[in-house]
Amino acid sequence: MLLAHGAKRLQGDHCYDVLARDEVREALAEEPGTYFLTDFLARTFDRTVWRSLGLDRHPDLRDAYFKNYRRVVYLAQRPTPELRAAAARAAAKLGLPLEERDVGEGGLERRLEELVEGAHA
Repeated sequence: MLLAHGAKRLQGDHCYDVLARDEVREALAEEPGTYFLTDFLARTFDRTVWRSLGLDRHPDLRDAYFKNYRRVVYLAQRPTPELRAAAARAAAKLGLPLEERDVGEGGLERRLEELVEGAHA
């Protein structure tokens, strides 16, 4: 897909598809009610999710927002003890069990390679 000024967009429906396409599809096939965390979302969960949704001021809305989710899957790209702990805190705030899937950075690398190869075709 071409964007403004001839730039091309990475293939994928969403960032999770770009980072870990196969793992995301597998996780959703197992459990459609899966909430995904990346390294970034685990690290910034309080700001990018909790406060952005107003849950810091209205924690009673948590169940309304997340009632259809059954688990959190942390798509670990470069996991560290700090990121694992952050993912666990995020899952606990959501009241959901946490699973970790080590996806590395291969998915993103493949999407970037496809983009570069397409530019030279």
